[in-house]
Amino acid sequence: MTAGFTDFDAGHRDLVTVTKFNFYGNRIVTASSDHRMKVWDLKDGDWQLTDTWRAHDAEIRDVSTPPLCSQPNIKTRQATWNGPFTGQHIGSVGEDMKFKIWQEDVTQPPNSGRRFRPIFRMMAPHRHPFVSLDFRNIDLDTWLALITRDGYLMVMEPVSPDSLADWQALDQFRVCAPPQRGEETSFQVQFHHDPVDITHTLLPSWDRKSLSLVVAAMDTVKIYRTDANRRFYHAIELTGHGSLVRDISWANGSVRGYDLIASACKDGFVRIFEVYTSVSGNGSNNSNNRNSQTSAQSPSNRATAQSGIGSALAHRAPASVSDRQASGDTQFKHSFKEVACIDSKHLDVWQVEFSYAGMYCTL
Repeated sequence: MTAGFTDFDAGHRDLVTVTKFNFYGNRIVTASSDHRMKVWDLKDGDWQLTDTWRAHDAEIRDVSTPPLCSQPNIKTRQATWNGPFTGQHIGSVGEDMKFKIWQEDVTQPPNSGRRFRPIFRMMAPHRHPFVSLDFRNIDLDTWLALITRDGYLMVMEPVSPDSLADWQALDQFRVCAPPQRGEETSFQVQFHHDPVDITHTLLPSWDRKSLSLVVAAMDTVKIYRTDANRRFYHAIELTGHGSLVRDISWANGSVRGYDLIASACKDGFVRIFEVYTSVSGNGSNNSNNRNSQTSAQSPSNRATAQSGIGSALAHRAPASVSDRQASGDTQFKHSFKEVACIDSKHLDVWQVEFSYAGMYCTL
């Protein structure tokens, strides 16, 4: 059976850097090195341009859409657009150091250049641009993760759950030591989007709105989770990559009893990891688990550092992320194993993604 492909001219003046479908597959946002974004809608079998506008003053690096819904308990995933009754939002980051959130104004005519207007903007800290972003939604609550080219991670939440126009920091820290000047870098961030987190399966009393993040940090992959106090701790590091990690994907389907994470690497391989979580009996998050054994052997065992909101503002030296312990009454320990290493037959793999059900992996 031959799959059918539809080609259309995106009309950008330079390289297309980002393409994202909505959940239903009937809307696409494209972004380009020409500083512009375009939204396309599928109508009568053809992709029709809804609007195009200059979004940044430099190359656009990443785009994501917050899966905010007008009704609670709706299962959502990455790149799910808002429902028709709450409007549509798009987040974007560019080489101009800016992060922006765009909201659709359906009262404006299509292709007017005014259909999407900015409702929030923020400059990247430390004079390094944001390179990756992701949104997480649980019921009507939304969170945002941003990471810069030098590995500075910021997790934010709206000041009011009713609006995405005003945000405040939940946590921020470095995922690794800043790369050397001129060194090639690679950082990506993704929330765990499954409606059921493995921690809730193990402990039904655990915070249902706890957050989990997977981060590609140079040539390694790190997982962070929030503890009972909504503070991120370094859960585990997935080692064994031969070069920079270009992309990561966290599969849905935690009810299988473990997490499934894929990485795309510059060495030409796609690796798939099973990550196991259990209740820690000794109250230590990193004691006697597989992570503490494998991390020490990683060729990229960089000094990881975190900075809380207060210390970041005060410009104090950050403490080690690895020293962060879950501070709740119940904690977890983590281990992993690499279950597949797929040769792409190419020199570099730039993107990897699981299907919605977490059963298939594409690159």
